[in-house]
Amino acid sequence: MEEHEKAYYQNRRGKPDFLIKSLKWFVVISWLLMVTALLIFGAAIPEVESFFDRKFDMKLISNWNQTVSLYLFYMMIVWFCISVIGLVINSKRCRRKDDEFRVSLIFLCIISVFGIIVYLFLF
Repeated sequence: MEEHEKAYYQNRRGKPDFLIKSLKWFVVISWLLMVTALLIFGAAIPEVESFFDRKFDMKLISNWNQTVSLYLFYMMIVWFCISVIGLVINSKRCRRKDDEFRVSLIFLCIISVFGIIVYLFLF
């Protein structure tokens, strides 16, 4: 590369703009929504009978909690939207070879889509 081409291709980007900084928050919010969804999922699933339940003849809830499951479904939709917005911003701002693509947003988006599909088939 000649000297005048190096000057043309030098990094003119000063520091990260608001959108690049917001990507970190999209990832954090998506992970928090995933943890919250796992906790809600734990509250919505039917109870499994254990040895002590049989021994003491305890009554168990044998079906899904519908209202909590609906909250979980809505949370997964919000989670999917936040992940997609983060992916769109990341794809628009990831043009140079030293820019990084947030793999966790892809992972979280796939998990939310899977959860939405499972909910639609189960309920």
